[in-house]
Amino acid sequence: MNQIQIPSGMRDLFPADCAGKEKLRAAMLSVYRSYGYRMIETPLIEYYSTYQNTFSSLAEETLYKFVDESGQILALRTDMTLPIARVCATKFASEQPPFRFAYCSNVYKVRQAFAGKRNEVTDCGVELIGLDASSDLEVLCCALDVMRSWNIEECVLEIGNSDFYKLAARQAGLDEETTKKLADLIDRKALPETADLLKEISLSGEQAEFFRRLPLMNGRNALQEAYEYSFSEELKGIIAGLCELKKDLEDLGYGHRVSFDLGKVPHLDYYTGIIFEGYVQGIGTSVLSGGRYDDLLRKLGRDLPAIGFGVKLDVLLDAVRTEEAPVRKLYYKPEERTAAMRKAQEMRREGPVELIPERSGS
Repeated sequence: MNQIQIPSGMRDLFPADCAGKEKLRAAMLSVYRSYGYRMIETPLIEYYSTYQNTFSSLAEETLYKFVDESGQILALRTDMTLPIARVCATKFASEQPPFRFAYCSNVYKVRQAFAGKRNEVTDCGVELIGLDASSDLEVLCCALDVMRSWNIEECVLEIGNSDFYKLAARQAGLDEETTKKLADLIDRKALPETADLLKEISLSGEQAEFFRRLPLMNGRNALQEAYEYSFSEELKGIIAGLCELKKDLEDLGYGHRVSFDLGKVPHLDYYTGIIFEGYVQGIGTSVLSGGRYDDLLRKLGRDLPAIGFGVKLDVLLDAVRTEEAPVRKLYYKPEERTAAMRKAQEMRREGPVELIPERSGS
C-alpha cells in the first residue's frame, strides 16, 4: 500500500515541538515589544509581479506560483520583508516614519530536494523603516537580546558590510558579471576558485591581494586585517565605522557574542550596508539573518531607508529542546461527569488536566 506523504521540504510538528516553538516565539516577541515593535500580519499570498518588479535578479524557480480565477499569477510569500515594505509604501503612505513592525509568520521557498532544507519555515523578526544607518546599533542590540532569550550558551552574531565589497569591486573596475561571480566565490569561502578567477582579471597587486584575502577576513582580527588590506580611504572609512560599532557593542556588554566577517557578501542587489547572521552551536546554517536594505522601498514607490532581521524558528528549534508540562489524568465514571468537570477546573489552577472517562464495567 502506498504511504501517504507530504510535499518535499515540509514537515509535521508534534506536540513537544509545538510547545518548544511556542515558548521560543513568546520569548522573542517579548523582546520585540520591549523595543517598541508592533505586530503586523500580511496575506500569505502576494502578486508575483510584486516580486518580479522589485528584484532584478529574481530566481523565480524558488517561488511557489499559481494562477487565480482572473488569470493573475500569484505567489506564496518568500519572506516578510517585501510584504511589510509594500504595506509601508501603500497603507502607511500618509503616515510619517519611523515604522517599527514585528512579525511571526510562515514563509515559503522552493529549495533543492537533496539539500535537506525546509521549504516552509516560521520567520519571526522585525523591520525598522525610516531611519538611516545611525539606527544599526539599536537593531543589532535587539538581535543580540533575542539570541540571549534562547538560553543557549554557544551562540554568536557575525557582522559584515555589503558596501565594503561593492565599493572595492567598483573602484577596481570590475564589470557586473565579474562582480557577481567573485562575490559568490568569496561568500562561499571558495579560496582556490577565487585565486583562479583573480588571475584572469586585470588588477593592481594590492587590489588582487585584497580580494584574495577577503574570504579570510573574519574572526578576532578581522577588522584590523581588513583595514590593512584596504586599498582606498573610502574602504578604510567603512572599516572605521565598523570599529566604532564594535566598541559600542563592547561597551554595552555584547562583545563576547559578536564577531566580524568582511567576506560576507550575499545578495548584492538587496543589501546596502550592514549585514549580519546569528549562529548557534550544533546547527550548520544561520538561524538569524538580516541587514540594511535602503533601496527596497524606493522600488515600491516610497524612498525610505530600512533595516531588519528574521529568526528561522523551525531551524532554531533543532537546537532547543523544551519538555512539555506534565499533564495529570483524571478518570471519571460517565454518571459523575459533572463532578469530574468541577474537580478538573480546580486542578487546572495548578497545571494541565486531561479528563478520561472510564469504560462501563471497568
